[in-house]
Amino acid sequence: MGLLKTTDSKEVIVAVDGSGGDRGMVHIAGAVNFAQTMYPNFKALVFGSALLHDELKRSRIDWNRCEFVETYQVIPQDSQVSDVLERYTRSSMYQAVLAVQEGRAHSMVSAGGTGPLVVLSRHLLSTMENLRPALCARMPAGPGRYSLMLDLGANAQCSAQDLCDFARLGDAAARLYFGLEAPRLAILNVGTEELKGSHVVQEAKARLEASKGLNFTGFIEADRIFCGDADVIITDGFSGNIALKSAEGVYRIFSNAPGIKRFFAKMGKPDWLLPWQYNGSLLLGVKGNVIKSHGNAGKEAFAVAMVEAVKAAQSDLAAAMQDNLALQK
Repeated sequence: MGLLKTTDSKEVIVAVDGSGGDRGMVHIAGAVNFAQTMYPNFKALVFGSALLHDELKRSRIDWNRCEFVETYQVIPQDSQVSDVLERYTRSSMYQAVLAVQEGRAHSMVSAGGTGPLVVLSRHLLSTMENLRPALCARMPAGPGRYSLMLDLGANAQCSAQDLCDFARLGDAAARLYFGLEAPRLAILNVGTEELKGSHVVQEAKARLEASKGLNFTGFIEADRIFCGDADVIITDGFSGNIALKSAEGVYRIFSNAPGIKRFFAKMGKPDWLLPWQYNGSLLLGVKGNVIKSHGNAGKEAFAVAMVEAVKAAQSDLAAAMQDNLALQK
């Protein structure tokens, strides 16, 4: 695969799946414009319908830094693996991932279905070190502080070995993202006691404790996710996705409180917890920069995911991840 390398001063090309998401295409133009404003060297390669092309033409984007490719298919979220690979080769998601595989884009971003995106990324880009790919996102842990959490939805059912794979991926990502020499790794569990949890987390714990080069610290409970107790939080995609959406739901309840309660709720919530600021999960473990946006992301949130795609391209994250994983052996 001919991955393009770039720096802050060279052109960064991001392939955009323009047909995914729950809100249609209204957010695409605004997000492209935002990224173009922030990064003078940013260029969007947008795949989507003729309607999206019309929407983009009505916007204020710089067409010198945007290329549009019309596509004719949208992948349903519940598609079978064989259908995704064989029947939807003309879809915007397929073509955006293919652009990364062929070296026409440095990274790609999609708000489409997680299942199809993972399938296409694994098939077209292949995996690193035979590890199970996982969706990883920055989690707020205080003003200017973050941790990484994975998996957030790529793998609903996981084995102990899968959790160990996620630990390796998270360790490499935390070293690159935060510059840490020994990131603290913890498994999300129903308690911190030694014998708490399923046989899967117990087996993963035993394996990680015996592994060399990983700073495994034990278990962490869900109420400590945003407290900075660990640099990397490891979980299966089912539990991770539920934990994340539960937190988002609680935030929305306080944000939409009626009357005077809304005033006090606004005073009490810290700005660093705003969910849209952290949109854009990295699909770690594939040989290319793939960013998954929340399906319900609005213009601001999708713009943040676009920025994540630019940053991944500028740092050549996928290649750096491969090098870091090789050093773990």
